[in-house]
Amino acid sequence: MNKVLLIGASGSLGKGITAEIYKKTKVTGTYNNTVIDNKNIDTVQLDITSKDSFTSLDTDYDTVVLVAGSMPAAMEGYDQNKYFDVNVTGTLNVLEFCRINNIKKIIYIMTFSDVSGSFYTGIPIKETDQRTLTYTGDHAVYAISKVTACELIEHYHQEYGLQTMIFRIPTVYCCDDNVNYHVDGKPKTKAYMQMIRSVMHNQKLELWGKLENAKDMPYIKDFAQLILKAIEHPTAQGLFNAGTGDPVSLKEFADAIVDVFAEGDVELEHKPEKPSQPNFTFDMSQTEATFNYKPKFGIKDLLIDIKENSPSSVFEITK
Repeated sequence: MNKVLLIGASGSLGKGITAEIYKKTKVTGTYNNTVIDNKNIDTVQLDITSKDSFTSLDTDYDTVVLVAGSMPAAMEGYDQNKYFDVNVTGTLNVLEFCRINNIKKIIYIMTFSDVSGSFYTGIPIKETDQRTLTYTGDHAVYAISKVTACELIEHYHQEYGLQTMIFRIPTVYCCDDNVNYHVDGKPKTKAYMQMIRSVMHNQKLELWGKLENAKDMPYIKDFAQLILKAIEHPTAQGLFNAGTGDPVSLKEFADAIVDVFAEGDVELEHKPEKPSQPNFTFDMSQTEATFNYKPKFGIKDLLIDIKENSPSSVFEITK
């Protein structure tokens, strides 16, 4: 059984991955500020920006999964230095921990912001496509920091022989109570949860922008299975897309929400003048071939699982 150190196990992605892999691996999950309430795994506090913090860890892990990071959606206010402190220095500290302790495999979670300039083209984004960062807005420094972390990871692969896998993700939909995020440092409720709440509470459902715009919408339970396959793979190396390859349009998503959550008629109001959601899909052929991976959750399956397994409090409208 693989001994896995999952760095960043207290967030939505970390908790979701842990819930799916703990039966087939021996997991130690780290947290920084939020204590992990999970009796199925060992837990330890870790600040990846501090080298001294790593002395509290065991050193005989087979795999390190680095989920922890600083990102705009989780940042109250705006502190661009934090992106480099956590995403660059923190990643370097993790890599050094692996090198010093002869831990041969590291799995890293990468943003899709490095290809944001390729949205709206209608062409599936491949791992080999040139990066197209957007150099303005609250995601710019974040994306630069994540790309820098990827370059460090590649250096440790080439210089020290670490087996490194980087998974590029769009928004991964989760089943927990974390339904809020930040835009330009200001708190907001995630758009999909606003839509679900509107339908459940018999309110008008607003659809913004182009109804035909479609995007990959991976679910946490599928993504966790991909990470498990990566943990178990003896040779996989490099960058892999972790979307679905099957984009869902805004209209399809809205119809699925109505099917799953509505108890009566729902009034839809289209506001084409409002900003549209991104329009993109990932080419998943390399990921599918390497890991024998195919997502199991379609959009309606995803929503049913969220309905059945999320805390009831997330569906309440807050003032």
